[in-house]
Amino acid sequence: MQIYAWIGCNNSAKFGHLYAAATTRLGDGVSVTSVLGGTSDNTGSSMARRLVLKTGLNIILACNIPKDSPMLEAAAERKLVEKLRSLGYIRSKTGEANASTTPLSATH
Repeated sequence: MQIYAWIGCNNSAKFGHLYAAATTRLGDGVSVTSVLGGTSDNTGSSMARRLVLKTGLNIILACNIPKDSPMLEAAAERKLVEKLRSLGYIRSKTGEANASTTPLSATH
């Protein structure tokens, strides 16, 4: 199972950078790659990595947040985590994922 999410600002329909993140076979590592948008910037790649660690799922993240906007990035990530938690995708305290069959279709 994987989750696709788009995070953007300024009412822009611009796609931005696209990242794919997944757990690695060895250990508890996470591998992140930039699929679209050229070289990786820390904004989307770091967020995709943290989302994999929180959900245990593969994450496809489109990110259109300006570089050097840590407050905006943190607010966007908090909102996305709230949505994923409400849909049952965030791991419980015991570390088990609650895989919901409801598709993620939030546009926040």
